[in-house]
Amino acid sequence: MQVTLPFNQAEDNFVWRHSNNGILSLKETYNFKTTPAQHLRWTKSIWSPDIPPSKSILAWRLMHNKVSTDDQLNLRGFSITSMCSCCSEAQETSFHLFFQCKHAIRIWAWFSNVLNINLHFQSVEVVWLITERRWSPQCKIVEIN
Repeated sequence: MQVTLPFNQAEDNFVWRHSNNGILSLKETYNFKTTPAQHLRWTKSIWSPDIPPSKSILAWRLMHNKVSTDDQLNLRGFSITSMCSCCSEAQETSFHLFFQCKHAIRIWAWFSNVLNINLHFQSVEVVWLITERRWSPQCKIVEIN
């Protein structure tokens, strides 16, 4: 007795999705590897020998919305009630913790007073636009090439 299977028994093949025909050639490999990566200005600000790696990683995670806050944990399937652990007044999100929480606002107010600039944040990206302004020499990170 012969059993027929309900699916196609064709052999599996590897397909290179970055080419038109699905075949990985040396030329396709070279083109893929030499394609310039997206240039993000803020990366130079956080990946510096003057900044501890743990702080650089936190800044990178903040920019990519990957900080393990309650809203992110809910997206990953953890069912928890969300409340900011600093102020207990709002849902815990990265943006709230770093920019909207009353404790964060006081820190930013102090920082803006020290730098003598006006700081208002509508998004995380705005933080990095501030670094393009004219800073005092004490605030600049010197990069030795």
